[in-house]
Amino acid sequence: MDYFSQRRQSLVKSLKRESMDGILVTDPANVRYLTGFTGDSSYLAVGPKNIVLISDARFEQQIAEEVKDVEVVVRPHTQKLPEATAEVLTKLGTKSVGLESAHATLALQFTLQRLAPKITFVGHPDAVEVLRAIKDPSEVMQIRAAVKVAERAFVMFCSMIQAGDTEKDMADALEAYVRRAGGNGTAFPPIVAVGDRGALPHAPPTARALAEGSKLLVDWGADLGYKSDLTRTVKSPFGPVPTRRNKAERADFNFDEVYPVVVQAQAEAVKLLRDGVPARDVDAAARKVFAAAKMRDHPGFKLEEHFTHGLGHGIGLDVHEAPSIRANSDDVLRSGMVVTIEPGVYLPGWGGIRVEDNYLITRDGAIRLSTLPHDPRAIG
Repeated sequence: MDYFSQRRQSLVKSLKRESMDGILVTDPANVRYLTGFTGDSSYLAVGPKNIVLISDARFEQQIAEEVKDVEVVVRPHTQKLPEATAEVLTKLGTKSVGLESAHATLALQFTLQRLAPKITFVGHPDAVEVLRAIKDPSEVMQIRAAVKVAERAFVMFCSMIQAGDTEKDMADALEAYVRRAGGNGTAFPPIVAVGDRGALPHAPPTARALAEGSKLLVDWGADLGYKSDLTRTVKSPFGPVPTRRNKAERADFNFDEVYPVVVQAQAEAVKLLRDGVPARDVDAAARKVFAAAKMRDHPGFKLEEHFTHGLGHGIGLDVHEAPSIRANSDDVLRSGMVVTIEPGVYLPGWGGIRVEDNYLITRDGAIRLSTLPHDPRAIG
C-alpha cells in the first residue's frame, strides 16, 4: 500500500475544506512524512493539481531512490531555494498558499512574498501535524522497531555499567549501545541521573559516579527515522558511597514506598487510553493517584505537588508530537495515536522516580509497545 500517496491526498482534502489552494511544506519531518525523502534543504509545494518536491543536485540520486510519484524540481547551485520555490508556486497556479508558521521563518515569508507578489501567503501551523498524529500501520511498525532497539540497548547498558561510571560515561555508552542494537542513534541526548540528581527531570550528564547514589534514572530512546522514548528508574547495587563531592543524598524518603506510587499512577492512566477520551482526563487519572498517596514517614506530605510536568505526548518522526497529554490539553485521543505515559515525582535533595512506556491507542484500549519490566532491580 502506498501510504505516502494516501497522506498527500489527505493533505489536499484538508486544504480544500479550508478554502486554500496550496501549502508549502518546509519542515524536514513533514516532507519525509509526505514523500519518504530523508534528506533536508528541500521543500514540498502542494498546488491545486500538482505536488512538487524542490531540492538540489546533492540529493538527486537519493530522491530517485526514496521518492515515487512526485514531481521533482532540482534547482541549480546558482539559484537559492526560496527563488526556486517562488517559481514553482507561480507555475502551479496557487493563489492562497499556507506556510508552516511553526517552522517557516518570517524572512522566508517576506522573501516569497517579494518573489511571488500575486500569491497570498498565510500562516497554517499544523496542517501536516494533524495528519501525523494518527499513525498508519507502516508507522506503527517502525515505532515498534525503534522500541525494540531501545530495549536491546538498555539490556546491554545494564549488564555493562560499573560502580565508577559517571553520568556522562553512561550516557555516552548508552548512545553507542543504541547504535550497536541497530539504531541510527538515540532519539535525543540520553538522561542518566544518579541519586539526588534525578530530581532534575531533564538532568544533563555530569561527573557524578554511579556509586554516589542509591538509584539511577535513565531516559532514552532510539532513532530509526521514527522514534521511541522510554524511562526506567532502578536501584543502584553500588551506592551510595559518600565522597568529598557528594555529601550523600537525603535518606528521608523510602524508594520502595515512592516507586510503587509512580507505577500505579501510570497503570491508572493507561486504563483510560482509548479512542474518544480527552487527554486531560488521562493526566488527571495519574494525578489522582499521587494526591491519594500517603507517605508513612511524612504525614501530610503532598506528593502530587512534585509531579511537575505533563503525563505524556505523542511520538513518531519527532520525539514530541500531538497529542499533548497534560492538565490543560484540548486534545482528544484517537485510534492510531502512539503516545508516551511517563508519570514522575521529583524530590530535591533525594532524587526522582519516573517510569515511561509507549502505547498504541485503539478503540478498545491501549496496546503497550514497550516490554521492559518495571523492575527497580534491573541493575546488578
